[in-house]
Amino acid sequence: MSLATTAAPLAVTRPGRDRTDRGLFRARELISTTLLIAAEGEVDASNSGDMLGYVEDSVTGYQQLVLDLSKLHFFGTDGFSALHTINVRCSRRGVEWVLVPGPSVARVLRVCDPEGLLTTAGNIVSAVAALARGPHTHLKLAPLAK
Repeated sequence: MSLATTAAPLAVTRPGRDRTDRGLFRARELISTTLLIAAEGEVDASNSGDMLGYVEDSVTGYQQLVLDLSKLHFFGTDGFSALHTINVRCSRRGVEWVLVPGPSVARVLRVCDPEGLLTTAGNIVSAVAALARGPHTHLKLAPLAK
């Protein structure tokens, strides 16, 4: 006679749920005026502020930014809120920028930015070429009333 034993339930983490894979941000200078920031992992409510802070801290002193989010495997709506804030702050600083979305970011953009107000490119090379072609208007800020 054998006794059936039940094992304790296993904790299974979905990819990206490990704290080390929550959102890795890296910056690299392409030329003296252009910065590339790439993210891997995921961006959600728990770390969208980290992405925003990283971009803000890194972009100082540059005139152009390529934000490569093509390798994210999850992108939540809080990430879009961070992109909107990046757009406003870059506009105020005079920093031109282009977003390289991956599939998870493109899904959120279809819902949150249906008019396509954020400038996007299919890859880093296309993003750099778009920046080289000249200024883009991401956000038109109304002049402050006197």
